[in-house]
Amino acid sequence: MPSPTEPTYLRPAIATAFVSAFSGLLVTCVFVSFGWLQNRSDSFGGVIEGGVRAWLVSHGSGITAQGVQVAAIPLGATMLVIALMFWVTLKILEDPLEEVGPFIAIVAGTYGVLAGALSLATTGDDYSTNLVRSAIGGFLVAAIGSGIGVAVRNGGLATLISAMRLPAGLFPAGNAEVKVVVRASSRGIAALLAPALAIVIILFALHIDRASDLWASLSPGTLGSIGLAGVCLMLIPNLVLWTASVLIGPGFALGTDTSVDLTGSHLGAVPGLPILASLPGPGEFAGWVFLLGLIPLAAGAFAGWHVKPVAARSQLSHIGLGAASGALAGLACGVLIALSGGSVGPGRMADAGPPPVTPALVAIAVLALGGAIGAALGHYRVTRAHNSPVARPHLWSRHKSPSID
Repeated sequence: MPSPTEPTYLRPAIATAFVSAFSGLLVTCVFVSFGWLQNRSDSFGGVIEGGVRAWLVSHGSGITAQGVQVAAIPLGATMLVIALMFWVTLKILEDPLEEVGPFIAIVAGTYGVLAGALSLATTGDDYSTNLVRSAIGGFLVAAIGSGIGVAVRNGGLATLISAMRLPAGLFPAGNAEVKVVVRASSRGIAALLAPALAIVIILFALHIDRASDLWASLSPGTLGSIGLAGVCLMLIPNLVLWTASVLIGPGFALGTDTSVDLTGSHLGAVPGLPILASLPGPGEFAGWVFLLGLIPLAAGAFAGWHVKPVAARSQLSHIGLGAASGALAGLACGVLIALSGGSVGPGRMADAGPPPVTPALVAIAVLALGGAIGAALGHYRVTRAHNSPVARPHLWSRHKSPSID
């Protein structure tokens, strides 16, 4: 009787999980060691434990330090962990992969178990991380990072979607519609988050003196400056998503009875991190700031505009795909915004960031409406070009002879 053969994806999947975990732990331990070298108030074993806890926090575990609970996720660190998983996946997978689903499941499962085990091993009386959040966060981070890596290795996201073989009855036109919606929604996400990033950069530049004063007040020293700069960089994605929540409407809080939205800023004392100098000063905003509330609608329209018209598709179907693209972009942004908040300290600082659900609900509705508008305009543009013998649908094609696009 022939012995069963080992699946070809098994060893690469396990190797991807272990190499990614070890690499991430190495980076966080080195990062934590900068603070240790500054004062050496702890043993080197404490540095290793601190590095492990920092690695777990980057996966969303949260941490309780001497009775103070911090549940917020530094999303910049999470993005770095995902990028590391992506890079390791590309290095280990030399050829395109056929068993996409099982590979991602093994990587994510193994990585999640490692994260849970390390959370349990580093739990003590003074410091602890949440075991369940560590395991779930590790699973999701590994699934996203390895999934992106497999998609690139297999020739792109469209190829990965085809390889997943979604049920034929789920979409009338099969996976082709899924590809259209996913591609267009990615444009909508970028169109919403890019202006939010620009606003954060502009506000930080305007308040650079305040940031310098905060930095000087902390007196971090040479090695401490590296750690402080790293913490500030890791929080930039959180601030971008908080700004996106302001553009969508609900805004965010940074402490009890505080708020920032399109009407104005009502903040009390905030943590003394230099990056938080980018927060707007207290008071009502100028009336023109309300115009920034049109950015989410424009982002949805941008997504709908990039739903490429197809001759066999009716106008109603085309508009529906545009609305679906905007809704998916809104859902993705809403989930990210929900992950960007959480408690950052005791007392009044237990409430920081946007509300967990409202931004997603508003973003789905607004971006879906924008997606429908953008798709309708795109369909009209192409239809008008096809019906006119002299129309040129693209401004950059005016040097060409008249033709049907």
